Amino acid sequence: MLQPSEVDIQIEVAVVKNRLDHIDESIHGIRDQIEEVEQRVMRLERTTYMLLGGLLILQMIPMIQDFLSL
Repeated sequence: MLQPSEVDIQIEVAVVKNRLDHIDESIHGIRDQIEEVEQRVMRLERTTYMLLGGLLILQMIPMIQDFLSL
């Protein structure tokens, strides 16, 4: 059985390092996408609460008008 030479081992190490670099880049890209989605969700959440607050105010207007007309 042939033993791997020093050059073969260096090539294998370089290939593994290259794969790890690509994996690391992919992880950073995914992290950036997750942060972007989190920001969008927070904006949607804020908008939803503002709309709900507006609906509550609109529903209370007749009650406030009745109270003021007494």
